[in-house]
Amino acid sequence: MSVLSIVMLVASIFFLYLVIRNINKNNILFEQAFMWIVISFFMIIISIFDVIPGYFARLLGFELTSNFLLSLAIFFLLVISFLQTMTLSKQKEKMKHLVQELSILKSHIEMKEEKNER
Repeated sequence: MSVLSIVMLVASIFFLYLVIRNINKNNILFEQAFMWIVISFFMIIISIFDVIPGYFARLLGFELTSNFLLSLAIFFLLVISFLQTMTLSKQKEKMKHLVQELSILKSHIEMKEEKNER
């Protein structure tokens, strides 16, 4: 195991620790952190078995393993970004409906108060 693999293993374990710690502190919801947990386990596996990325890099036609890993990281970040955008869009739509409901309820209360004053 090379020095780079050991450093990557320590960094991956530390990253997993940070994600789990933030879940326990309720800073992150588990549904949002699940992808980060999967990525950290993936990084741990790659750092322990450093032959795996080289095999897939050659299989997919990458000349350097680092190019393959960088492409893979960019792909994962794009997927996470897309999933976050979907979640944000759903929450924005829910917020819009809540504001509309609140406005309707407020107007009904104001109308009832006006009737009671007469």
